[in-house]
Amino acid sequence: MKVLYISGTGRSGSTILDQVLGQLDGFFSVGELVNVWERGLVDRRKCGCGVPVPDCPVWGPVLIRAFGQPSSVDPVRAGRLARRRHSLSALIRSTLRRRVGGDEYQELLASLYRALHDQTNCRVIVDSSKSPVYARLLGRVPELDVYVIHLVRDPRATAYSWSRVKPLPDFSDDRSMIRQTALVSARRWLRWQVGIELLWNRRQGRYLLLRYEDFVRNPQASLERILNLVEETPQTLPFVDENAVRLSQTHSVSGNPTRFKTGVVELRHDQEWLDRIRKVDRLSVTALTWPLLLRYRYKLR
Repeated sequence: MKVLYISGTGRSGSTILDQVLGQLDGFFSVGELVNVWERGLVDRRKCGCGVPVPDCPVWGPVLIRAFGQPSSVDPVRAGRLARRRHSLSALIRSTLRRRVGGDEYQELLASLYRALHDQTNCRVIVDSSKSPVYARLLGRVPELDVYVIHLVRDPRATAYSWSRVKPLPDFSDDRSMIRQTALVSARRWLRWQVGIELLWNRRQGRYLLLRYEDFVRNPQASLERILNLVEETPQTLPFVDENAVRLSQTHSVSGNPTRFKTGVVELRHDQEWLDRIRKVDRLSVTALTWPLLLRYRYKLR
C-alpha cells in the first residue's frame, strides 16, 4: 500500500497540493488523517464531501471494513493514543525500546489504511498530516510503502497567514481557525523542518523536497517530480492550463478550508504578506529561522 505523505507546517499549501494529487487516477486524498479520531469522529467535523465524517458514504464503509462496526473503535482513546505518540520524545523512547509489534496505535493505523486501500481500490493514499513524527510512525507499519514530500514555504509567509482570521466551515457556524503569534509559528516551522530532514532526508527514493513557491509557479513540473518519486503514471493530469487545475470533491477528513473548493482553481504565488506582515514579525521570524531560510534558497531581505 503506497502512502504519499505531505510533511511541513500549517499554512504551507499542503491542502491544495493534497487536493491536486487526489484528482489523479488511482490516488485517494484523505487530508490530515492524523486528525480523524478527534476532529472527524468525536467532533463530527465535515468531510471534504460536505457531510460529517461518520455519515460520509466513503468513510462509513471504511470504518466498518477496518473495525467491524464504527462503535468497535473508541475514537476518544484513539485520539489520546495519537497525542501520546506524536511527540519527538515518545518517538525516541519507542526507538530505544526497539518495540516491534503489539503496538495498539500502530495496529489501529494498519487497519485503517488497509481498509482505505481495499474500499477505494486506489494505489496511492495521499495523507497531508504534516507531522514528521507521524510520518515516521507510518513508516514503521509493515504493510505501508511510505513516500514523503517535504513541502516548505517561506516562514514569514506562514507566520502572516497564521495571524489572519480565517473562517472554519467544518461546523456550519461562525467559528474561525485558530491563530498563532509569529514567534510560535516560527518555532514550529523550525522544529518541523529539522525533524522531517533528520527522519527522512537520507532515505533515497523516499523523500522529495518541494518549495511551495516552486509548486505554484510551475505546478505541472512539480507534479511530474512527485509522480517520478512514487513511480506512478496516471493517464491524465487535472490541469486546464499551465497554472489552473480542475478540482473535484475529495473525502479529506481535516485540513485547511480550501479543501472544500471545487471547480477550476488558479494556482498563484500569493505575495500579500510582503506588504502586510508587521515589521517586528518579519524581523523576529527571519532572526529565528535564517539558517534554514538560506538552506531553502529564501532571501533574508
